[in-house]
Amino acid sequence: MPFQSERLRTLREAKGWSQQELAKRAKMSQSAIAKSESGTNLPGSKVLDKLAQTLECTIDYLHGRGSDYDSAGAAASRMAFDIAQQFLTDEQLEGCQRVLPHSSAPKTAEAWRSFAEMLTLAAGSKSSVAPLALVEGPKAKPMGTARHHRN
Repeated sequence: MPFQSERLRTLREAKGWSQQELAKRAKMSQSAIAKSESGTNLPGSKVLDKLAQTLECTIDYLHGRGSDYDSAGAAASRMAFDIAQQFLTDEQLEGCQRVLPHSSAPKTAEAWRSFAEMLTLAAGSKSSVAPLALVEGPKAKPMGTARHHRN
């Protein structure tokens, strides 16, 4: 199958990126993205590889081959999850897999890792304490001691 320009456009849109944003992330020109999406320019193998890496998808997906998905959003979520899962704990994987079918599931590997960290924090796991120490600042006074009431 030849390159499917519609898949490029819908996957970009599912991630919430403009053509300019995709161009910036892929280190390409916005006009090259626009021409590829309109079908007036078929991307060569190097450009296709850049696009697939940036969009966290397979080249086969951009050619209309491989797995079928209900929507571009489902494709973005699934393929990004496939990349992110190598960085997740078994507990995080279990939580993320329950969210995967949802239409608002994360659409990038970075968003999946962030979501998994939130799951860990919500569960109260001790494994998340170390990264939080990096943002710890001075202790704030309790609200009750900072207020003065006039009668």
